[in-house]
Amino acid sequence: MKKILVIAAFIAFGTVSYAQDTAQTKTEKVVEATKATAKKVGKGIKKGAGVVGKEVKKDAIIVGEGTEKVAKKVGEGTVKAYDATKEKVKEVTKKKDK
Repeated sequence: MKKILVIAAFIAFGTVSYAQDTAQTKTEKVVEATKATAKKVGKGIKKGAGVVGKEVKKDAIIVGEGTEKVAKKVGEGTVKAYDATKEKVKEVTKKKDK
């Protein structure tokens, strides 16, 4: 009877051990697959970021050129407004003096 119980215990232990190994192997496979997928996604994100960076740079150059044009126009407008104000002050001053 003891031999049967010992044999049954070995069989039970072997079955449990095999089940744990199988579960661990499956888990390791899933982990490796997840890592591989994450690496692929990371590479895709890196490529996408490069493309986005290039587009942002192009847009920044366009915006910079537009800003430069606007700044020149504002500068010219400011000079004209200053000159006009200066002339009006002279006119008002002349009228007061009369």
